[in-house]
Order: sequence, then structure tokens, then C-alpha cells
Amino acid sequence: MQTVEAHDFLLAQGTEEQITLNGSYQGDPVIYEDIIAWNDKRNGNWDIYMYNITSGNESSVTTNEFDQYYPAIYEDRIVWYDNRSGNDDIYMYNITSGDEDQITINESAQLDPAIYGNFIVWTDYRYGPLGDIYMYNTTSYTEFPVAVYHQSQWTPAIYGNRIVWGDTRSNWNIYMYNVSSGNTTQITTNESKQYIPVIYKDLIVWYDERNGNGDIYMYNITSGNESQVTTNEFNQYYPAIYEDRIVWMDNRTGNWDIYMYNITSGKEYQITTNTSMQSNPAIYKDRIVWMDYRNGNSDIYMFTLDLVEKDPSEAIGDFKEHVFGLHNADASTKKTLNVKLDNVINKLDKEDYDKAIKKLEDFIKFVNEMVEEERLDSAQAEFLIDQAERLINLIQNYEG
Repeated sequence: MQTVEAHDFLLAQGTEEQITLNGSYQGDPVIYEDIIAWNDKRNGNWDIYMYNITSGNESSVTTNEFDQYYPAIYEDRIVWYDNRSGNDDIYMYNITSGDEDQITINESAQLDPAIYGNFIVWTDYRYGPLGDIYMYNTTSYTEFPVAVYHQSQWTPAIYGNRIVWGDTRSNWNIYMYNVSSGNTTQITTNESKQYIPVIYKDLIVWYDERNGNGDIYMYNITSGNESQVTTNEFNQYYPAIYEDRIVWMDNRTGNWDIYMYNITSGKEYQITTNTSMQSNPAIYKDRIVWMDYRNGNSDIYMFTLDLVEKDPSEAIGDFKEHVFGLHNADASTKKTLNVKLDNVINKLDKEDYDKAIKKLEDFIKFVNEMVEEERLDSAQAEFLIDQAERLINLIQNYEG
């Protein structure tokens, strides 16, 4: 077992955006391409909603008066579990056609769906309270068991022809099933608890308690190597993975934030800095979504990572464009903000990084003063301060 080399974390460079504005509860977001889906309680029951990032349109996927939970998405299909029949069943919605289909009809509970290609997997309780793993082929319309044992199997994930899940048959371990070969493989053998696995290509990632706290671990199916991703003494939980990026929720700062690890570079990044709780992240390409409690309820937020790591002057130039576009801020305030950012660029051009940081700290102080004078609202100030702090971190770690 390898341990990933420890690095001081960086503040990720990019843009944060609030996706849901409803005052009710929105949670458990998932993302695929430009579609975000989540649970939503604005109608008094739990429904599934979705948001198109490109068009900016939000729409309800389900309108049934019963509860629908825990969406998963692949291409133009969203799956969830649904209690309209008196028990929990798996349903699927096709975004392109608008068709909704009931996938499971067994009278017991079917929960925790995941989807990839023409396969849907879930946790199934038809044989009792411990749970088994089942799969449905949307092309052949056939259902069959993946893992049925006397112990618990739960929370499956799928990528390609590989299915992974948590399993208590020999402790709390991660197992994998290959749909093509029919072979089942035990991935973890540690005596502690490992669960909530996710998978992308030949990488399996999970939550692990072997060190007395919650850490994120990773297993490479091709090489057979297991690696410890996080070594922080606090808790890291609920991982998600896309390509070479792993995200999770992390309480090292005293509240739950979203962090990211880049497998290729070996760098760890803090995504959220708000002092409220951020949890349950999902990732697709350069977009990370999560549920966020900063507004008193749970909303869906998104962070779009910068595609390339910018030099500080370029990043500040991009930031100035956001300042120019501030709504409901008077021209004088925006002008002063941009002058202060020009002062930062001036110090960077002279490679006087310490003074550039002091100028950004002065920028933050001015933002707070503008809030007190009611020339900026709290949401604008939060955005400006967050971006300024990310720029300070970028300058401190700049290797140009």
C-alpha cells in the first residue's frame, strides 16, 4: 500500500456560482455534461429537479405527490428511487424523449441507484433488511442479481462493465464485479471499515477508517496498487471522481468544506471557503457541484475550475472583468475596486509579491467597508473576498 505524498493544499482557482435560489431544501446533486440534478423539497414532498447550465433553465423531473430521492445521471437519463407504489422502486427519466419508466417492480425496497451505459445498479432488500446488489439492462429489459449474500451489500457504483459496492461479508470491505467475465473481486482487506466506493475507468476510490479518522483511499485496478489520498487527521468523507480529480467533503477547518486532489500533479486544493457546511460533492470535467448551507437552507452550488493554472496577473485581469460586471454596485465603488486591483498588478509586474499580497488585503478591507456603508451587499462581498483570498493563495504558491 502506497501513501500519496503530502502537499500543502492550495485554494482552487475558478468561479463559484449558486445554482438554486429556492428557500426550501435541495440536496444530493449529480452532474453530467451541462445537466445538474438533485433532490428538492419545495413542493412539500421530495422531487427530482434539474438545471441546464448552458440555457440557465431549471425544471422539475418528477411531479408525483410522493417522494423521489437520490438521483444519478448518465448522458440523457436520470434515475432515482421512488415510493409512489408504497415501497421504494427505481425509476428512470429520459431527458431527450421526456419518457419516464419504472425499472423495478418488486414489492421490497430498491435504493441507491447508479447508471452507466445501458446498466442500472442499486441496493435491493427483497431478501431481507441487509441488502443485495442488483442490475438492470435497459437494452434487453432484464434484471439479475450481482451480489446476494447473507451479509450486507450496499451503495453500488458503476463504470463501464465494473460495479463496486460496500460489503460486510468479511468485515466492511469494497468488492467489485465484472459484468463481462462474471468475476467478483475483493478490493480491500483491511480490518477496519471501508465503504461508499466510486469508480472511474481503472480507479476505485472510497472512505476508509483504518487510521482512526475518515480518510480517502484509492485503488488502481490495472496495477493493483492501493494508495492513501488524504493524510489529514480530521475526517474526509463522500468521495467522487472524474478523470484525474478526486473530490470529497472535509472538516479540517472546523466545518465541512469541499476539497479536491489532482492525481496527475499530486496537488490538493480547497474548493470552498465559506464557514457554513458544504457537503456531498459530485464532479464532471472542470465542474464541481455540492449542497451548501450558507443561506440557512440547503442549496446547490457549483465551482468551475480554471482549465489551466494562470499566472497571478492574468488571474487578476479576469477578476477585474467580474468586478466590472457587478450588479447593483455604483460606478464609483467599481472604479475604486479596479484601481486597487491595478495596484496589485503593478506590484506583481515588479515581482514584489509581498506588497502585492498587502494590496489584496487592502482590497478585502475596502470591500468590508463598502458593506458597512451598504454600497455592496453581503453576497457581492462574499464573492469578492473569496476571489481575493484565492488570489493571495495563488501568489503565495506561484512558481513562475
